[in-house]
Amino acid sequence: MQSSFPRLLLGLAPVFALATLGAGCSSDPSSEHESDEPVGVTSDALSGTDPVSAAVAQSCTTAVARGLATQLVAEIQCMRPDTLAPIDKIPGLSLGSAVFPYLQKPAASALVAAQKARGTTMTINSALRALPQQYLLYRWYQTGRCGISLAASPGTSNHESALAVDIEDNAGWRSAMTAQSFRWLGASDPVHYDFIGGGAVDLRGLSVKAFQRLWNRNNPADLLAEDGSYGPATEARLAKSPLGGFAKGALCGKPDAGAVEASAPKDSGTWTAPTPEPTLPPYAPDPVPDAPEPAAVEPEAPAAGPMFVAATSSGCSTGGASSGAGGLLGVALGVVALIGRRRRRSRTATT
Repeated sequence: MQSSFPRLLLGLAPVFALATLGAGCSSDPSSEHESDEPVGVTSDALSGTDPVSAAVAQSCTTAVARGLATQLVAEIQCMRPDTLAPIDKIPGLSLGSAVFPYLQKPAASALVAAQKARGTTMTINSALRALPQQYLLYRWYQTGRCGISLAASPGTSNHESALAVDIEDNAGWRSAMTAQSFRWLGASDPVHYDFIGGGAVDLRGLSVKAFQRLWNRNNPADLLAEDGSYGPATEARLAKSPLGGFAKGALCGKPDAGAVEASAPKDSGTWTAPTPEPTLPPYAPDPVPDAPEPAAVEPEAPAAGPMFVAATSSGCSTGGASSGAGGLLGVALGVVALIGRRRRRSRTATT
């Protein structure tokens, strides 16, 4: 009998591990959307010189492309100055660690007004997304990774125009947000609000064009058409671009130009200041369902062996007996049955 206990414990370890995982799953289907934007799990092998495509399989956070995204924001500000406003220093707003903290100025002002009207802290999980960040979300959606079940294709998301925010407690904020010209997107994307008030412009094509200009500045032997259109040629170059940004960043005519300072020095030779973009017409964004930032990241695979059970975001159930008290009761009954079988076998062996 004594010699059977180690084997019994070894056999029960996966069962208890599954019970622990079941206890951590939520039965509320909205909880997947309303969690903080994660810092994420990124492979230790990734670095700023790795291509954006590497993050498709090795990361679950858009923050991995922050370096390149920062350069694109600066380039947008070169082409259309005084368009974006930072929101990371505004009292009453709490931003997730991976949030890129910019909105168009009228959207930022309306957000502040909504927060003041309700008078409590607003937690934001996503605001502006630069092109490489939207690319990653879309590729995770296409490849079934990172819990992304829906995503707008690059060049179409209202996050790229800096007119959309994803917020926690979306129901609690609905009255204050809609009073300030934000449109709730509905059940298709419950955390998402679009600013549809006056003064907004469509920056989605400009976001694509900003990338095309940066690519051409750094790859003169492999030029893209700077047309603001996201097609196969632009996508292929985006996939090859460095996560940490190009050697040559935004060039606006002065070191402190743009919403953020260019992360790379100016060319050593002569250069020409960019021609300002033509005035864009007023824009009220169409409702485009999009992905929130990943609500759960896929952990590194644990060491192999019977004492470990790998957990992924797909392992949690939103209902039925597999979650909550019902699921734990089922596991407990299974443990009792297994112990009974082991004891009967042991008695049979000794007789």
